[in-house]
Amino acid sequence: MNRVLAAVAVALLAAFTLIGILTGEQEETEPAGPPPLGRVTERVGDVARDVERVRELEFDRLPRVRLVSLDEATRDSLRELDRYVPLRRQRIEERLLVMLGLLPPDARLRDLLGEALTGEVAGYYIPRTGTMALVRGTGLDGFFAEMTLAHELTHALEDQRFGIEPHGTSGFLRDRAVADAALREGSATLAMVEYLALTQGGGQELPPEVRRRLLEELEGLALPASSGLPRYVREGLVFSYAAGAVFVSRLQSQGGWAAVDRAFGDDAPVSSEQIMHPRRYEAGERPVRVVLRGLPEELPEGARLVARGDLGEFDTEQFLRDANGRRRSEEAAAGWGGSTFELWRLPDGEDLLAMGWAWDSPRDAAEFEDAARLTVERLGGAGAVNGSNEGVAVVLAPEAALARTVARAIPLP
Repeated sequence: MNRVLAAVAVALLAAFTLIGILTGEQEETEPAGPPPLGRVTERVGDVARDVERVRELEFDRLPRVRLVSLDEATRDSLRELDRYVPLRRQRIEERLLVMLGLLPPDARLRDLLGEALTGEVAGYYIPRTGTMALVRGTGLDGFFAEMTLAHELTHALEDQRFGIEPHGTSGFLRDRAVADAALREGSATLAMVEYLALTQGGGQELPPEVRRRLLEELEGLALPASSGLPRYVREGLVFSYAAGAVFVSRLQSQGGWAAVDRAFGDDAPVSSEQIMHPRRYEAGERPVRVVLRGLPEELPEGARLVARGDLGEFDTEQFLRDANGRRRSEEAAAGWGGSTFELWRLPDGEDLLAMGWAWDSPRDAAEFEDAARLTVERLGGAGAVNGSNEGVAVVLAPEAALARTVARAIPLP
């Protein structure tokens, strides 16, 4: 269990209790001593059988179980992050997030993710090795232990059936990675809810109204600012679980788990917009390809491209939030059609960030343009915004004149 999953657990416990589904004793008991590995493996097998029943899939083999200390769990998580997102890439993502106002200047992404993912860890699944690691002394029984095992075993099961492929990024500023994470965490969260109803709710299936109420509890989930994590990191992590669970629940309620299975294959969601607005997914609405042409001609000689990516609807709303507030930012980010960005290192060592968006209508573009101007002004540095019909360009640069020149040169829809 990580910090986000712990918050999900508390929200679900309160919701299950309020609705009156849970039966029996739900208090966590302190184990007399660490259970032997054989007992742990046996318990994992018991939970896995019920996860198979809920998820309507079967394991090829149960994941190998390891018992680890909390320090080992932290090292494992950071090792996996470093394996798929090398430190150089982490520094680039940090720079991007700082320029967008989403991280403080001295933040280190590795430290933030390490704290978020291991702060309250009880167990985790490692796709690369197919291993389930459980922290010694956390116990095997009770609501929170059951929840952790069910959630992580769902990841293991889906990894065996469909494969869980890392994207070589932290999951931020890559919209397809955001959508993939929401599918995985949403599926594991919904399967976990169904598992708890089956095993601790008297074996009853969740009526649609009860499921709706439980998902509403998750939609309101938030990690507190007291966690020490920046808002963007807090909300980005929660998004995968909460919005992902709502998205997967809609798929499952309409087409059963077979529809969810297809979403792990050829019918995969491709944007955070599709997660946030499932009807866009159902309509097959894909992002518009946005290309930033001609930038090198407008930049000082010797400028080099450092990174390229995109800002989906979720990241776009986060970019606007501090200057515009939640409601206006959500409204201005709606109607997102596609996006791209390029980060350029200038000869003097300064950075220029060029971004382009396509919008569903001129009205959507104009609404975003107004909100983006407030954001650029609030960031306090040199920046420029240029809008035309259904496209908007935003450039952040060390000098205002350069930002304006580049923004005007970007071709817009």
